[in-house]
Amino acid sequence: MRDYGLLLSMLVAFAVPSLLARLWPLRTFDLPAGFLDAALMPTAAGLAVGRLTAIALDDPRSIGRVADILVVRSGVEFWPGVIAAVVTASWSARRAGTAPLARLADIAPLGMLGYAGYEVTCLVRDGCYGPHSGFGLVPDGLLSRMLPVGVLIAAVIAASAVIVRQAQLRGSSPVLVVLTGIAVISTTRAVGSFWLPKVGDGLTRQHLSSIIVSAASIVLGVVAIVGSRRTRQVAT
Repeated sequence: MRDYGLLLSMLVAFAVPSLLARLWPLRTFDLPAGFLDAALMPTAAGLAVGRLTAIALDDPRSIGRVADILVVRSGVEFWPGVIAAVVTASWSARRAGTAPLARLADIAPLGMLGYAGYEVTCLVRDGCYGPHSGFGLVPDGLLSRMLPVGVLIAAVIAASAVIVRQAQLRGSSPVLVVLTGIAVISTTRAVGSFWLPKVGDGLTRQHLSSIIVSAASIVLGVVAIVGSRRTRQVAT
């Protein structure tokens, strides 16, 4: 059965940053390149690794069964997928003679917009779930309104992408740009997950991993800022 909602979500995730790349041109490519040129191979690697990781954790017996692997809707581990995408983009940059961190910082704002586009399309997938609220949407199959957490996550990340882009243009270090993007996405996912439906009382695996990545990226960001200030002080 074709999953048109998921297909539309992927199209939006690529279309939004591809269009905005005309206003935010990528600067670490030898020739004028669009978002697809920068993101297609890392995204494919991320989906593959994220899906295989989910299968390995949930049902190792499915590894090797192509039909089971291709059912992406059954689960993709987000952060292992992100790591695979980052490694792939870094490898591609190194092959092109570009500093990997510079390439990652170049892609980061558009990548954030792509993820925001994916989150907002909860409207066409299973519905945008969240806490019961007098203001919100009614997901398919339910009778009460819920605050659309996915839409709110998309709005926060899209607004933050603009801030990250401005920081990049002002000459912020690539490592700080990348860490800021990761911190925004992980923290927003971690906070939003408190209001998403789940089975059981504990934190889900995806929720816990977002909390860990959020804490790590914030700590590393603070270290990067302090290190940058000390370097400037020594230079002066």
